Amino acid sequence: MPEAELDLPADLSAARRARVFVRSRMCPDHAGDVLDRALLVISELIVNAVEHGQPPVRACVDCRSGVLHLEVSDGSEAAPQLSTPGADAESGRGVGLVAVLSSAWGVRPEASGKTVWCDLSA
Repeated sequence: MPEAELDLPADLSAARRARVFVRSRMCPDHAGDVLDRALLVISELIVNAVEHGQPPVRACVDCRSGVLHLEVSDGSEAAPQLSTPGADAESGRGVGLVAVLSSAWGVRPEASGKTVWCDLSA
C-alpha cells in the first residue's frame, strides 16, 4: 500500500483519529503482526506532538518491505526527550515506549518543525 498522510487537529482527539487512520491504511502483510504496536506507538507520538509540539500535526504511514514505517510531524523544532521518570510519575514514558516497541526510531529536522519516525518490524 502506498504512503498515506493525514493532517490532524492539535488537540487530544488527534490520537483517536490517527489510530483510525493507521488501521485503515494497514496492509495485509503487517496487519496481524504489528497492528497493536502500531496503534499504541502512533497514539504516543501524536499525544507527544500535541502536548509538547506545535501545529500543524501530521501522521504518515507507509507499508515497506519488512517494516511498517510511521511518522508524526509537528511545527516545533524541539526533539522529544528520552527520560527515566520515577515510579510515581504519571507521564514521561512515551518516548521510551516508542523506543522499546520499534525496531528503529529517530527525529528528522524539517524546514518548519520536526518529524519523529519509527519502524515496526513484522
